[in-house]
Amino acid sequence: MKRLLAAALLAAPLFLSTANAQEVPPQMTPDQSNVVYGMVSGTALLMDVYHPELARGVGIVVIPGSGWYRPPIYSAPPLKDLAPRDYIRGVVHDLTEAGFTVFVINHRSHPGFRFPDPVDDARRSVRFVRANAEAFGIDPDRIGILGHSSGANLAAMTGVMDDTPGNGLDPIDQTSAAVQAVVTLAAPFDLTLDPENVSAYGAQTITSYVGEVWYGEDNWYEQRTPPHVAASPVTYVDAEDPPFLIVYSPDDTVVPPNQAARMDEVMSEAGARHEMIETAPSGHEPVFPTDAVIAFFSEELGG
Repeated sequence: MKRLLAAALLAAPLFLSTANAQEVPPQMTPDQSNVVYGMVSGTALLMDVYHPELARGVGIVVIPGSGWYRPPIYSAPPLKDLAPRDYIRGVVHDLTEAGFTVFVINHRSHPGFRFPDPVDDARRSVRFVRANAEAFGIDPDRIGILGHSSGANLAAMTGVMDDTPGNGLDPIDQTSAAVQAVVTLAAPFDLTLDPENVSAYGAQTITSYVGEVWYGEDNWYEQRTPPHVAASPVTYVDAEDPPFLIVYSPDDTVVPPNQAARMDEVMSEAGARHEMIETAPSGHEPVFPTDAVIAFFSEELGG
């Protein structure tokens, strides 16, 4: 494992993907909007596709952070909508500028849905992209995934879980959900850590996500259940996992840096390939290390 240090600007720690102190990226319009990558009991799973001017033939699935939550109201913007999300918009901008074809996804969220639904959706999105690789102009064997915060948890889960077929009868569910490289930004890797290492808001969010009842901060440690373990990427790590690039900020108070340290420990013990980047203090939105991420995806995915 290599540990890298990226220069960064100061940013306020926020749970959702909102603007930080970096330069605000330009507005972006998807080349393909509201592409249906799956249907669940009449609910459409949607993605937006951003095509680069000079394509490498490499696809990157991007999952914005949301706390695995979307408010159940008509006026709530979709998770994949980059307009109010300067942070993840900058990520998508930099990736497309570098020649990657980017797929930004919605996924099912609580309170309406719980674990493992969002994980299933993340894996379904990879299956869909691979099954339609020719139409998207990418190589089906060169697909990476990137996420921020809760989206990084889902990206990591996609990377470490065994490549088993999906549950549906749709032929896409029989397509591989394997990714060849994973980048995580401020990821919660272990949802069972003790209360000193999880913020109260984070603990409450995690409890709701895994379908348990929140009984208050004082009882958090005792509330952890098998679903907390099952929803933690550290549970599934082995030496066969794709390479990871783990990015975190040392002053993140929402997903504390010990989460990155925990994944580092588990991956090192398993002999899994990974690198770590500690940015300068930038809260819950670690300054995106563009050059390092592009170099990582280029090395692992080619193009």
